[in-house]
Amino acid sequence: MKKKCPKIGLALGAGGARGFTHIGVLKVLEKHKIFPDYIAGTSMGAVIASAYAAGRSPDEIERIVMQTDWRKIVDFTIPKAGIVQGKKIKNKIRELVFDSEFKDLKIPLRVVAYNLTQKKKVVFSKGDVAEAVRASISIPGIFRPVKIGTSQYIDGGIADPTPFDVVRDMGADIVIAVDLFSKTKSISGSIIRKSDLLTIFKKKFVAEELELTKNLIFPERWPGFIRKIMIWLFDKILYPAKVFRMMAGKERFPIAQVLDSTVAILTNNLARERLEHGNIDIRVKPSFGTLGWSDFDKAHTFVKHGEKAMKEEIGHLKQKLRRC
Repeated sequence: MKKKCPKIGLALGAGGARGFTHIGVLKVLEKHKIFPDYIAGTSMGAVIASAYAAGRSPDEIERIVMQTDWRKIVDFTIPKAGIVQGKKIKNKIRELVFDSEFKDLKIPLRVVAYNLTQKKKVVFSKGDVAEAVRASISIPGIFRPVKIGTSQYIDGGIADPTPFDVVRDMGADIVIAVDLFSKTKSISGSIIRKSDLLTIFKKKFVAEELELTKNLIFPERWPGFIRKIMIWLFDKILYPAKVFRMMAGKERFPIAQVLDSTVAILTNNLARERLEHGNIDIRVKPSFGTLGWSDFDKAHTFVKHGEKAMKEEIGHLKQKLRRC
């Protein structure tokens, strides 16, 4: 009688740009003809997991990631609940997953988010995949929360940064968890470091604030001709690039850094605690050095880190699969 092969569950964790590491993990698994039966993701892990579950190959996902100008899909807005609206990113996710619903996916998928209204972790398993993933990546204070039904949703990383328990509940016998977290000092250090994305955050934020200020100082009820002259003078004196240069000369901590540094440190501490004591069979643990959450221009490097880390664990995984 042929022995039944154990079901494999793959948990892809949160981590911003570090999430590109998951692509490298998938590439090595496929090279060794190992395919997950279940997959779950949180935040950027949800982006990669959903694309793979929809049928895209690791090479295809890598190509799309490398060709995407991440700065152009960050759509800024006047800060209310977040400085990034997220519509462009949602459209990119929709493209990645072929505009699929969960029921259409090639591999059973779960996406983790946090229900801000009910204050609890939520695992999406049905409906619009892009909407669920957009909810999962909603870093508090950076992205606007996503409203689904009567609830507001934010980044699942604050509740379950690496959802190994989710794939176990799906029926996995062997759980592979990709750990993108490092010591807190390393995390905070990488966030404080300059990056193109944070520079974009800062410049766009200044531009939006100036636009808001103009509308407050020169309301539309003013006579049209006078209002146009005043706005023209305002733009000449305080255009965004000038304000940004004035700000750049001061040691100021950009709002994007402050908000995400807080979330990253809290998420990191939660992840390390859960991973140390979790029911995990294979823990893939890449080393990043100083590369951090905002280094979206280093996608290829992250993929290589993922390949290296998975290669180190592939022998261990094959031992667990030897009865197949």
